[in-house]
Amino acid sequence: MPGRDRGFTLLEVMVVLFIIGIMASVVSLSLAPNTQRLADDESERFARVLEQAVDADEMGDTLGLVWTAGGYGFRRQDAHGRWQPTGEPFFADRDWPQAVRAEPLPGVSPLWLEGRSVALRLTLHAGDRMRVLRLTPLGRVEREGT
Repeated sequence: MPGRDRGFTLLEVMVVLFIIGIMASVVSLSLAPNTQRLADDESERFARVLEQAVDADEMGDTLGLVWTAGGYGFRRQDAHGRWQPTGEPFFADRDWPQAVRAEPLPGVSPLWLEGRSVALRLTLHAGDRMRVLRLTPLGRVEREGT
C-alpha cells in the first residue's frame, strides 16, 4: 500500500527486548562462580598436595600444615625445631578462592609422627556446601561432602 509508513510495531520491539533480556540473564548466570564446583575443585587440589606433603614427610622431610580460614601452607622444621616456610612453590602458602572458607586449626600441625601420618580432620565451606577432608594413618586423604 503506497503511503503507509514502514517501521516496527510496538509489539515487535517488545518481543526483541524480551529476547535480549532472557539472553542477558542466561549469560550473567553462566558467568557467576559455581560455589559447589569451587569447593569440590579446591578440596581435590588440596587433597593431592597434602598427600604429596605426607609422602615427603614420610621420607624424612619434616613438614607441617598451616590451615587457616583464608588459606593453607606448609612449613619445614629446622634443626632447632622451629617451623619455617618451605621455600618451594609446590608447598607455598595458598589462599582459598573468594567463596571458599575453612574451619581453622591452631598453629602448625605435623603430618608424620611415630611411623604414621597424623589423623587430621579438615573442613571447607563454600556457600551451603561443606567438604570434610580426613587424613588417614596411611597418608591418604578421604573426602566427604554434603
